[in-house]
Amino acid sequence: MRRVGFLIFLLCVVFTGCARNYDVSDIIKVTDFELSPDEEKIAFAAVTPVGNTDIWVVNIDGTGLKKLTFQDHSPSNHIARFFKKRKWRNFYEIDACFPEWTTDGRIMFREEITKHHNFGVNTYGLVYRTIKPDGTDKKSKIKKDKLADKGPFDPINRAILSDYSEKHKKKIFLKEGIAWVLDYGKDKPEKLIQ
Repeated sequence: MRRVGFLIFLLCVVFTGCARNYDVSDIIKVTDFELSPDEEKIAFAAVTPVGNTDIWVVNIDGTGLKKLTFQDHSPSNHIARFFKKRKWRNFYEIDACFPEWTTDGRIMFREEITKHHNFGVNTYGLVYRTIKPDGTDKKSKIKKDKLADKGPFDPINRAILSDYSEKHKKKIFLKEGIAWVLDYGKDKPEKLIQ
């Protein structure tokens, strides 16, 4: 009987957590981002208060913030947070990271399972998935999902993650875990997510 009660409680927590509105208070720091091929949206990975990384999307003007993955609701990540606070080892953690846009306007990302143990941290499993920018139709990546061509990799200027929108005349860049937008011709950047 206790198990049934616990399962009902767990399902209620997961469903009510996924149904709530998410905002900037659910973002600790941005770790990676990519501008969509049409230069209208930015997909990004951000650390949540639980300590894992989830995928988000926002319009280039900072409106329409939407959370796409919910790894922070995973029981594994809550156990990992509990263990981390006590500096214990031997637990698993799940992250959704490295968003990239596909040619058909979907967001591809990597679900990464890591095992923390006494000898360090190892990647235990990788799964590549795609999702629509509205958060629907999450599925495993298939061969026809091709990445949008973003131009050549620049190893010299890649110390700061940045991208340019010629359409909107903006530079988007990451600095100290915050995504910034700088309009061409201006000196002072603004936070993308406020």
